Amino acid sequence: MMGFTLLGVVLIFLSVGLNIQTAESCTCIQRHPQDQFCTSETVILADVTGKSGPVKGQHNLFRYEIKNIQVLKGSNKAKHIKYVNTNPRSACRVRLNKGRYLLSGHQIKYGIEVIMCGLVKRWDLLSLTEQENFKQTYKMGCNCMISRCSGGPCCPKSKKECMWDTHSPHFLEYACLEDSDGICNWYWPASRVDDDAMCTA
Repeated sequence: MMGFTLLGVVLIFLSVGLNIQTAESCTCIQRHPQDQFCTSETVILADVTGKSGPVKGQHNLFRYEIKNIQVLKGSNKAKHIKYVNTNPRSACRVRLNKGRYLLSGHQIKYGIEVIMCGLVKRWDLLSLTEQENFKQTYKMGCNCMISRCSGGPCCPKSKKECMWDTHSPHFLEYACLEDSDGICNWYWPASRVDDDAMCTA
């Protein structure tokens, strides 16, 4: 009887622990990388030097030193960014290793604040098409709107909308751009994607 009681207590503690872990986990809405790029204030390509540590006098900030390589989106002041700041107490905190990263976030003096739900991608893990999209292509499609679609038919409601089939990994390399008539369509990398098949009755 005692063994059963102790087992019950252990299971209760495990259950509570799992619930806390779930409550503290970071949940991000799945977004197309072009949508993340276009809605971000600042997007940079930078090298993390490996030097990091808490910010003195600010216990809610952890700082990584970076060498700014290229500003892909943002003001002229973005080229002076030297640090990546993240909140170590947040469930959406970011952990970086030494290497080159694509980062998005809110710019502050000499720094950028990032969270896991933004763009935090190892540059060497992206395909050449994805790299080109972030460097050149996405900025040409920020007048378009990307809408999620998890089951057919996936039909745009306006000429400015591209439907994103979230079940297809290929769409992560597609870019939604305006054609000469002002209609937004998927392209990869420079050829128009036949998305008429997505919109069937």
